[in-house]
Amino acid sequence: MGNKYFLISKTLNIPFNKYNGNATRLSNNIPYTVNEVVVGIKGQKGCRKITTFKDSQGKIIERTLDYKGRAFRNRIYNHKDYTIGEEEYVNSTIIKEYSLPRCIMSVYNSFKDQFQQLGIKTTLWNKIKTQTNHVAENINDEKKFFSKMEIITKPNLNFETHSFIEYPQIINNKLTKGKNKFLSFKVNKSNNQYIEGSEKHKNIRFPKNDTYLGYRALDIEDMKEPITREFIIKRGLHPEDFKINTNYAEEEYPDRLSAFYQNGMICFNKFYPTKSKEELVSTSRHEVEHAWQYFLDARNTGGRGEFYKGIAQKYGKPKTPERQEEAQKYTKSIENYVTFDKNYKEYLKNYIEIMANKAGKEARNEYNQKGKSIRNSFKHIPEEML
Repeated sequence: MGNKYFLISKTLNIPFNKYNGNATRLSNNIPYTVNEVVVGIKGQKGCRKITTFKDSQGKIIERTLDYKGRAFRNRIYNHKDYTIGEEEYVNSTIIKEYSLPRCIMSVYNSFKDQFQQLGIKTTLWNKIKTQTNHVAENINDEKKFFSKMEIITKPNLNFETHSFIEYPQIINNKLTKGKNKFLSFKVNKSNNQYIEGSEKHKNIRFPKNDTYLGYRALDIEDMKEPITREFIIKRGLHPEDFKINTNYAEEEYPDRLSAFYQNGMICFNKFYPTKSKEELVSTSRHEVEHAWQYFLDARNTGGRGEFYKGIAQKYGKPKTPERQEEAQKYTKSIENYVTFDKNYKEYLKNYIEIMANKAGKEARNEYNQKGKSIRNSFKHIPEEML
């Protein structure tokens, strides 16, 4: 710690059920053990308390940083394992850092139970950084590669800074001589689009034709809402007419139903383990296509239910013969729809499902095609996360 700091107390491996501290946790995962370290600063009043929550395997779930006179900070950790080809094993750790001004903590505590019931404990907290560390190891020669993706956010700016870096290989736990691969650029917060001219890069080619560049550093959960909003706009729908729920608790089919569309809302099942970004892109685009189909059906029929009657009144009948014909096909399919739990084979034959699957597949192919450049540049980052 150097001469500036001195240790006040250090308590390690406290069973969580015996922990009596007051650190505020944002993670939904239940810890197994807790470490608490308190340090002082010479010549200054107050102290700094760092509390670390771990799972049963000793992996960090969350770390809280309570520094006197500064905003509270929490870091939430999520660990995932991947393989690249047949020879490379990758451990990826996503670290999301949040901050809350000290003066707001009393307000947060007043509503904490409500936030917990909604499953959104980070309400009122500002996300200031997302860092994803990738440690790739070749199972044959034990060579290691360390790569990092990072997103820096400042509340008072209308852009974020996204960066990717790959360090030279590690042999016998020592970093070898070599050149870093580096890419950095700014992303517009309002639409997740890369800001042209903001890029910096070394030892790689800039992926200038990648229209999904602003999503590559995001983790899957953080990508759900903005990519769906973008697809809504691209499909010619109005975002104000539709809602996106990324935290829907699907209890009947928790591991089978990834997302669904209903009455103007696209819902992502929070229990469903989406394995990759390309899967998310396909799912999101699929559900947006359903939104489009029901949007045209409402205009064709006058609306089924209050929401769709509102759509029909707002937009009126389809304006062209081609659009009218398209709407009629959707109407016929909706009126004869077979759900997946009744007959899965017949469900796949529903016209609206055929068209939604086609839209999802096209979006997935486009996402992968445009991602070839950045994936080739950073080969030790799992494709699932790019």
